[in-house]
Amino acid sequence: MKKYLLFLLLPLFLYSKVQVTVTYPFEEFLVKKIGQKHVRIKKIDKLYNTTLNTLSKPEIAKLATRKAYFHMSLPIEKEYIKLLKNRNKDLFIFDMSKGIKKLKYKGKENPYIWMDPLLTRTIAKNIYESLSLIDKFNKEYYFEYYTEFLDELDETFLKIKNKLNNSKIYNIFVYDEYWDYFLKRFKINIYRRDKRILKLNEIHTLSKLVKSNEIKAILISNTDSLDIAKTIAGNLHIQIKSHDIFEKLYFYNLSILTKELSK
Repeated sequence: MKKYLLFLLLPLFLYSKVQVTVTYPFEEFLVKKIGQKHVRIKKIDKLYNTTLNTLSKPEIAKLATRKAYFHMSLPIEKEYIKLLKNRNKDLFIFDMSKGIKKLKYKGKENPYIWMDPLLTRTIAKNIYESLSLIDKFNKEYYFEYYTEFLDELDETFLKIKNKLNNSKIYNIFVYDEYWDYFLKRFKINIYRRDKRILKLNEIHTLSKLVKSNEIKAILISNTDSLDIAKTIAGNLHIQIKSHDIFEKLYFYNLSILTKELSK
């Protein structure tokens, strides 16, 4: 009787999708690359936000009933873990950044690891292993999608490397730690600046630094005020480059940053 019931239920196991929650669109993209048609993903936020999204009790309850929560160990995600676990202690929690040694910034771990395509190989491995753990029936499919994604990552890495090898930008000003993994991987030296208006008495010293180190640009988030960056770029005759590391489409995101740094 039990074998008969299992035979009847098998198609349901095979064709039902794993219900997964993530915080942001770029995480949805990465999980979807490994899970493909076998996962259904719900985002908490449509855009990157460092504060908790205002979720109603029914919304929290609905998210907590899903199979798993995949996160990148961003500071705000620790709050979401508490929120969801309070509603469902059995919810699977998977850290996509597990096993990755993180850089330090101002005494804290820098969580923006996905900007390094080689570290993203480990992110992909974590996603594959996690999906395989909660959905053993589709493990072979996940492995196939995982290996395809690794090939795409390797190809992307080589394209970026070849393009940036010919770039004149190899020293750069930055305000934030968003690009540390990317810049370090592709051997672009970082010169850190505070996010404030440049003072007149600083221009001479910075001008000497720019000339002696051939600093060609300042890289800012596309949400930053251009007025602050212009006080550096205008006085020091360097370019302003802007970028959003939270763009949903991962490979497009890397290509846009590469294009910015190679022109």
